[in-house]
This record gives sequence, structure tokens and C-alpha cells, in this order.
Amino acid sequence: MTADENMNEHSVISGNSLVKIYGEASHQIKVLEGVDIQLRRGEMVAIIGASGTGKSTLLNLLGALDRPCQGSLYYEGEDIYLRSDRRLAEFRNKAIGFVFQFHHLLPEFTSLENTIMPGLIGGCEQKELVIRGRKLLDKVGLAGRHEHRIGELSGGEQQRVALARAVIRKPALLLADEPTGNLDPNTGDKMFALIKDMNQDFGLTTVIVTHNYHLARQMDRCLTLENGKLVKADL
Repeated sequence: MTADENMNEHSVISGNSLVKIYGEASHQIKVLEGVDIQLRRGEMVAIIGASGTGKSTLLNLLGALDRPCQGSLYYEGEDIYLRSDRRLAEFRNKAIGFVFQFHHLLPEFTSLENTIMPGLIGGCEQKELVIRGRKLLDKVGLAGRHEHRIGELSGGEQQRVALARAVIRKPALLLADEPTGNLDPNTGDKMFALIKDMNQDFGLTTVIVTHNYHLARQMDRCLTLENGKLVKADL
């Protein structure tokens, strides 16, 4: 058995020949040209590359926010792209957590309300969500800030709420797109440390798109996206 075959056998997530094309006819832009990626349970993977190479596009495909023009994405042996849009949304809510460069929190709600929102949307029992949400906010260093609205928090605190929200449903996969990009270096390092803690405590398979090579070197693997394909990065 080859190393690649062994990885495939133990992969929780496997993207095969993912192609993404934007535009039509003579104005087509081929962003991803047959990307293959296998992710093992609990590992941390960095994806780096120049701006405009399709890193966020790939993350959207891995997170079922978009569908590829070609290719398949297997979670625990099921090609999730074969699901209807409704069932795909249900899967995404339960199995995938997202942390973006911009937190995308709802300003009219408190830290706790933002944290438990995915669970409420998914029909989970509110009392249990509140208990779990409070514990997560405490874990990311926001004890005493549960009832503060988003505008009352610093940028670093807002990203920590976003992280708590991302893991409230105990997802199989955590996807982070430049999660430290808008933070100063010290706050960014603290945010990355929290992501590592979540990865270790909950066994989260974690993929982070980043331009920060210092952070990328600390992960289990680092891949670079170039010419529409993923290759092993040499850092």
C-alpha cells in the first residue's frame, strides 16, 4: 500500500479532482484545476499561496458553502455534493465550523446569543446550548462578557466569540480563513493558540488559510495552492 493510499484509507474528508470555474464561454476563469486533498481526523493543515490563487474558493468547497463544477467531496465515505441544497445546509450547520477574517457576528445580539446561534438554527435544545455556550466563552477567555453586545468587544474578543460559535455544535471540521489577518501580532498569536486548543480538546480536523508563515510552520502539514492545484509547501 502506498503512502497516499494509506492516507486515503484513514481520511475523514477527501476532496477529489475539485474544479471551479467562474464566468461563461470566452470569459471563463478556471480557479481550481482538479484539486485533491485528504484530511485525517484531528490534524491541522495550513493552506498558503499568493492572493487570488483560489484559497478561499477551496475553503468554500470544503465547507459546502459552494459546489464545484466537477469533482467530489467525501465525508465519512459519503459524497456530500450529491445531497440536495436543503440537506447540504443541514450537514454544513452540524458538521462544519467557520471562522473568517471578518467575524460576521450579529451586532444586535450578545456574545452568548451569537455563540449559540448555529445550534438554535439546527433545532438543538436551548438550555443545553446556553450551558455549552457559556463554557466555551469562558474557555476562550470571555468570562464576564457573555451578555456584552458585539460592538462592546475588541477585535480580538470578537474573533474569540466567532471561534466559540464555530465549535458550538462539535463539528467534524473547523475551517478558518485568515482568522488572524485583522489582528495585531500578539492578539493573532493568542487567537491561533486558542484554535490549537480547540483542535486538541475536541479532536477537530482543522484547515487554516493564512499568509502567516510563522503560524503555518506550527501545523501538522502545510500545502500551497498554485496553478489551480495543491502541492506540499516548502517552508
